[in-house]
Amino acid sequence: MTGRVLLYGATGFTGQEIARMLAGTCDLVIAGRSEEKVHALAEHLDVPWRSFELDNPQVLDVALDDIDLVLHAAGPFTRTARPMMEAALRNRVDYLDLAGEWPVFLEAAELHGRAKDAGVMILPGIGLTVAASDCLMAMAKERWPETVRMCLGISRAQVISRGSVASAAQMMDSRVVVRRGGELATVPAGSLVRAFDFGAGLSEATAMSWADVITGAITTRVRDIEVYSEMRWAERASYRLSGMTMDVFGAAPARALGKAVAKLWPEGPGMEARGQASFVMVVHALDPWRRERRMAIRTRDGYSFSVLTAVDAVQRVLAGQRKEGFRTPALTFGPNFIFEADAARLEDPERASRSEVA
Repeated sequence: MTGRVLLYGATGFTGQEIARMLAGTCDLVIAGRSEEKVHALAEHLDVPWRSFELDNPQVLDVALDDIDLVLHAAGPFTRTARPMMEAALRNRVDYLDLAGEWPVFLEAAELHGRAKDAGVMILPGIGLTVAASDCLMAMAKERWPETVRMCLGISRAQVISRGSVASAAQMMDSRVVVRRGGELATVPAGSLVRAFDFGAGLSEATAMSWADVITGAITTRVRDIEVYSEMRWAERASYRLSGMTMDVFGAAPARALGKAVAKLWPEGPGMEARGQASFVMVVHALDPWRRERRMAIRTRDGYSFSVLTAVDAVQRVLAGQRKEGFRTPALTFGPNFIFEADAARLEDPERASRSEVA
């Protein structure tokens, strides 16, 4: 493999594991905001390092001058992704990140034309969100090409890191983003509920704002998409109430509270907890006659998944598997990407082959 890789956010919870797996396999440079932390990790891994913030374009240009591929792992990505994507375009550097926040993907889509002109690939979301769901939706559309609507269900998070809590806090809002007739639309938080079988019988889930309403539409060309997160009754009621409260007082107080909670949250789950955790994602694919088909995958815990897919994505891009412009994981690496990275498996494949009437 050829090409120099810059891993930004290398000292974060997920970034450290990615750095350890990439060290010695490619020409790796690690980077981040804290000079002390980056230097210590670089000494341990015996790799070159850089320390810089993202608010100065000139500094970013110097940092990316000799780089061929950026893997951006420092969130919250609603604040950090755009400056790094812009720097990648200016310096003609391919871009990968671990973002899951839907506004990041809108920004990336806006850069499609400039990226193609620059000969650069912009590929956000190679971690659990959105690579897992993107590949699942691509497989469902490939199996049932007549699909016109998709409802994606995601099981409850069993482990969560401080960074994930901080990112979720930044996304709190009184409205939920869905796709209707090919266009993005919003509905009140907590107003859409759907039942999914995550492996232990039907469980209710509530619509949430997920990036798949953007990436899923690009990957599958399906015009109606909703994404749901598994919640207990009390959680759904609290979510609906918080949405109504934000309608009155705005989202700023809720986001500030979420940010404060994130600061008190543990940095990340231990290996034992992660080893016992997993996600189940279920897609309901509906055709014009309202026939509903179901397909599901089970993934590793979100952090192990993201490490495996990020490392695999870097290796693929360095080997020449890339497409210029804004891209999605499944369209770039194929629907089997998450299986080939050993990050997920198809859940109950026999059941996935059967169709049922909604």
